[in-house]
Amino acid sequence: MAWVGFAMQTESTQVQIRRATPADAEAIARMVRRAWADRVAPDSSGHQETAERVQADLERGYAWVALDRGEVVGTVRLVRHPDPRERGVWEVRKLGVLPEYRKQGVAHRLMEVVGRQAFEVRARELRLAVRHDQPKLLKWYTQFGFSYEPSLRYSTPNPNTPPPFVMVRKLEVLS
Repeated sequence: MAWVGFAMQTESTQVQIRRATPADAEAIARMVRRAWADRVAPDSSGHQETAERVQADLERGYAWVALDRGEVVGTVRLVRHPDPRERGVWEVRKLGVLPEYRKQGVAHRLMEVVGRQAFEVRARELRLAVRHDQPKLLKWYTQFGFSYEPSLRYSTPNPNTPPPFVMVRKLEVLS
């Protein structure tokens, strides 16, 4: 397996980003739950993240972990859209960084890795969902080329919440 890896300096630590493996599933699920705690509404699916859900996403795509001294402090996934009619569409899922590592560039680096992988798999479009109660994130994702697309519905919406905002980034596929 090829590893996407690089080091990034934060205030007092060295954070490494690498491609996740199935062995990382439990640590990723635990980190997502920690990152969502006290930050995202209790009905968010992130609070119920499991190693099995992480494994299912890994079977259909990729994930990365940001590590500090071996501890997962951030993560993101890139997963093929579940509908076979949506060829070339991939979804960015569960971007999360622990509170003490936020505003240090970890999320930006994770999104950069997603972008490089999307190019490698020749994705034609990336999509992501932003919770209905976190509209401030819509602006944050625009720096990565995403725009809100009100006509789209998310492939796996949380049935316990209003539908999320779906954002799209069209990619140019070079042949």
